[in-house]
Amino acid sequence: MMKKIKIVAAFLLLTSLVQAQNSHENNQQLYQVVEDFRTTIINQNDEEKFYNLFLHDSITWAAIVTGKYKEVVLAQKPDFTFQSTDYKSFLKMLETGDEEKFYDVKIAVRNEFATISFEYTFNKNGDIENWGTEYWSLILINDSWKITSVTWSMNLEKLEKCPFAADDYFVLK
Repeated sequence: MMKKIKIVAAFLLLTSLVQAQNSHENNQQLYQVVEDFRTTIINQNDEEKFYNLFLHDSITWAAIVTGKYKEVVLAQKPDFTFQSTDYKSFLKMLETGDEEKFYDVKIAVRNEFATISFEYTFNKNGDIENWGTEYWSLILINDSWKITSVTWSMNLEKLEKCPFAADDYFVLK
């Protein structure tokens, strides 16, 4: 009986070590997705690398407006609900000096599914233009994480100051 207990305990320990290793590897891969997204915006020189972060061309890419910006938008368009576009249009509208900064990045993995959430600022030539909260959903396909949706809130800095921009932002080390 004691031998069976030792075997079960050893199996459980081995299983937890494998899961911990897989979790660490997944987190590293997912942090790399964030870094690749971030640097392709700044550098604007690797369209293919950016496009390869996504599952396909028609993922959800949608924003809601919040805070004082929402008040302004609803005063002009009372039936406004959300803004939608796509990641290719986003990349094409970028200009030299654009940067998205990520704060308080959180990753959750459940098997082949993951979410990444964070606070962000979108900056033009070092100045915050808009800010909010962003959520990505991802799935693991052939050992590669692919973004399946990007949703975010948007506040305009000129209407409402960003409360977290003084914090350290994400840079993969």
